Amino acid sequence: MNNELIISHTVETIDSREVAEMVGMRHKDLLRKVSKYQQILESAKLRSQDFFVSSTYKVDGNNKTYECYLLTKKGCEMVANKLTGEKGVIFTAQYVNRFEEMEKAIKTPALPNNYLEALERLVDEVRLNEQLTLENNQLRFKLEMKGNEANHLWSIDEIAKEHNISAKALNKILQNKKVQYTRKGRWYLYRRYKNKGYTKTKSNWLKWTNEGKLFIEKILAG
Repeated sequence: MNNELIISHTVETIDSREVAEMVGMRHKDLLRKVSKYQQILESAKLRSQDFFVSSTYKVDGNNKTYECYLLTKKGCEMVANKLTGEKGVIFTAQYVNRFEEMEKAIKTPALPNNYLEALERLVDEVRLNEQLTLENNQLRFKLEMKGNEANHLWSIDEIAKEHNISAKALNKILQNKKVQYTRKGRWYLYRRYKNKGYTKTKSNWLKWTNEGKLFIEKILAG
């Protein structure tokens, strides 16, 4: 049997079925021993979960659930201490090696299995970088606006220029997103955005507040 090491609540563990194989013991006999160790620990008001974690497993083709334990490194040490001679030495070497494998696996990220998986990871990283960039820009913008420009009103041209697009293109994006609509050559917000403080009318023209500018940036980043 070659069970994988398991991370349970960030703690590395080994399945008791594999431990039983390592020590040359029937699994049900090991379960009885571990259950006894648990009782002793709990009667001494010690956390048995630091050593043994109760768990279950199923066998292919059988819907029945069987009991097992997940042994932490401390739990393996306790089992090893009860073994004598060559058997104890071999088991200690085996479980120490297994926990080292787990530690290496945690520290070393798994390589992608194929081109598609590698591409998906790259896309996720790009999206994360874009999101972090947006959040940093928004934070910088908010800090800048704390000064005399806190009540600055932005024209659509100013906002569009920051994103290297034309005002016409930005207006079209907002229209397609059902943020605004045009009537007789002027732009108006749809009712759902009208009272959110995103815009103010100045000289009969729609101007965007700082909150409105951030709202537009979120749309462009999405």
